[in-house]
Amino acid sequence: MSALPITRVVVMEDRAQVERSGRIAMAEAVQTVEVAGIARAALDRSLEVDVVGAQLRDARIVRKFRARPVGGLPADASELRRRVHTLEHELVERQDDIARASARSDQLEVVRADLLRSIGELTGVGTTDVARWETDLDALQDRMAQAKEMLRTAELGAVRTQKQLDEARAAWHTAESPDEDLECSLVITIEGQGTAEVRARYLVPCAAWRPAYRATLHDANVLVESEAVVWQRTGEDWTDVAIAFSTARPTLGTSPPHLHEDRLATRPKLEAEKRTVDVAVREVDIPTAGEGGTSELPGLDDGGETRVLVPSGRVTIPTDGQPQRVPLARFEAPARLERVCPAEAGALVYTVARFPNASSDVLLAGPVDLVRNAGFVGRTSLDFTAPGATVKLSFGSEDGLVVVRRAEQTRDESRLTGRRTIRTTVTWHVSNASNDARSFVIEERVPVSEVKEVEITVLGKHCDPPASAPSPDGIVRIEVSLPPHGTKRGTFTWELGANAKVAGV
Repeated sequence: MSALPITRVVVMEDRAQVERSGRIAMAEAVQTVEVAGIARAALDRSLEVDVVGAQLRDARIVRKFRARPVGGLPADASELRRRVHTLEHELVERQDDIARASARSDQLEVVRADLLRSIGELTGVGTTDVARWETDLDALQDRMAQAKEMLRTAELGAVRTQKQLDEARAAWHTAESPDEDLECSLVITIEGQGTAEVRARYLVPCAAWRPAYRATLHDANVLVESEAVVWQRTGEDWTDVAIAFSTARPTLGTSPPHLHEDRLATRPKLEAEKRTVDVAVREVDIPTAGEGGTSELPGLDDGGETRVLVPSGRVTIPTDGQPQRVPLARFEAPARLERVCPAEAGALVYTVARFPNASSDVLLAGPVDLVRNAGFVGRTSLDFTAPGATVKLSFGSEDGLVVVRRAEQTRDESRLTGRRTIRTTVTWHVSNASNDARSFVIEERVPVSEVKEVEITVLGKHCDPPASAPSPDGIVRIEVSLPPHGTKRGTFTWELGANAKVAGV
C-alpha cells in the first residue's frame, strides 16, 4: 500500500486536483519517501506539499523509464499476458518456417531448371539416358511437392497463430491496462523525528465532469435528482476517495481583458433621414432565467461565480475513460401544469410543468432525462437556474390533441395618407381524439415595435376564442376547451400599421 494514498479529488471542468495524505514514521533524521503510481501527466508546477511534525527539505515529481525484465515478462505477469507473450514467440517461429519453406521451394525450382537445361544440352550432342532422366525428374517433383506442402502448412499455421494472438491481445487490453514504459513517482525528503503527517496536492489533465439531471413528474409534483458525470483517464485509480466537483477553470488564467478605444459622436440628421424611418424585422431569442434550454453545452455554466458541489459519501472512479455517475442532490417541488401548443412551431400539444428550484444551491446547465408515470418520455436541457427561480420543463406531448395552423396576409395602403397596413389572419383547427374533455393554451406571437411610427394591434373582435394581450415579448395566449372527440375552428388576427415615412416594411 502506498505511503500516501489518494484521499481527496476535486474535479474541475477539464482537469482534477489530486490530494494524497498519510502518516510517515521517521526511521532516520533525514528520510526520503518515494510514492509510486503518480500520473505521468501530472503538472510539476502545481505540486504543493504540506508537512506537520517534521521539516520539508525537498519535493519533486520524478519520471524515469522502467527497466525491462529479463525475458520480456515480469514475475507477476498474468495468464493473459503470458499467453500473448507465448503466441508472439510462436508467430515469429511460424514466420521463420515460412521463410525456410519458401527458400527451399525456390532452390528446388533452380535445381529443376538446371536439370532441364542439362537434358537439353546432352540431347543436342547426341547423348541420351531417358531412364535416368525420368527417375531424376520424378524424384525432384516429389521433393518440390513436399516443399510446397511444407510452405502451405507453415502459412496456415501462421494465419491461425495470428488470429489467436489478435484475440489474446484484445482480451488482454480489455481486462488489463497495458504497462507503461515511463514511470512517475513523487519523491519527498523530510527531516525530523517521530511521525510526520504529509499532504501533497497536484493537478492532472484527462479528467472532466458535467452535471446531469433526472426529472420525474408525478401528479402535480416534480422530483429532480442531480448527478455528476465523471470521466478520467489520468492513470491513477481513485479508490474510495472524498470527491468534490468545481466549476473553476484554472487554465483560463487571470489576465485582464484588452480595452479598445470606442469613440461616440453626434451629428444632425440629414433631410433624407428626417423624411424616412428605416426599420427591419429581426428574430430575437427571448432570455429566460431557468426556463427553456440550450442544444449545446460546451462547458460549465456557473453564472460567473465558481461553485463547488460536494456529494455525500466516498466514491471509486477507475481510470478507464468511461462515464461514472455520482449522485449529488435531490429535491421535490409542487408544479403548475398546463397544456401548451406553440402552433407556429408544431401541431402537438405539450404538458409543461413550471416549478421553483427548491434546492439550496444553483442548478447548473446540463441535460435532463424526463420521466412521467414511471416511464422515460424524452430528454431536454436545463439552463443555469438560481435557488428559488422558476424551472420550465416539457414532459412530452398529449396523445389525441392536434392543432393544424394556416396563416394568411393582406396588404393595404391609403392613397390619401400613404399609411400601410398588413393584416395577418391565423386560422387553426383543433381536434380532441381522446375520451376526456381537454383544455389547453395555444401560443401565438406578434412582432414588438421599437419605434412609434410602427404600431402592432391585436384585433380582438376578429379573434375567436378571445386572445390575451401580448406580453412584452409579443406572446399571445389563447385558451381552448374541447369535449371528448370534439373539434373546433378558431381565428386570431393582428395588424401591423406603418405611416408613409417608414421604409423596410
